[in-house]
Amino acid sequence: MVAAITSSAGCATTTEYRPVELPLPDRPTLPTLQAGDLQCLSDAAYQGLVERDARLQAHVERLEAIILTTRASE
Repeated sequence: MVAAITSSAGCATTTEYRPVELPLPDRPTLPTLQAGDLQCLSDAAYQGLVERDARLQAHVERLEAIILTTRASE
């Protein structure tokens, strides 16, 4: 019984896992806004819009950095 187990162990194959390089997705083209388009917003609403855009930009940059760290050093 021991001989059968020992002899079959030599036939085992090893599996090597390699990371796949993820491409950076294209950033979407965002519409531009004219100053007059925002005049109807209150100061609080305008500030909220600016903060939202800044947070989204930071999030995109963080995700891009994560993708870039998965790439092999060149």
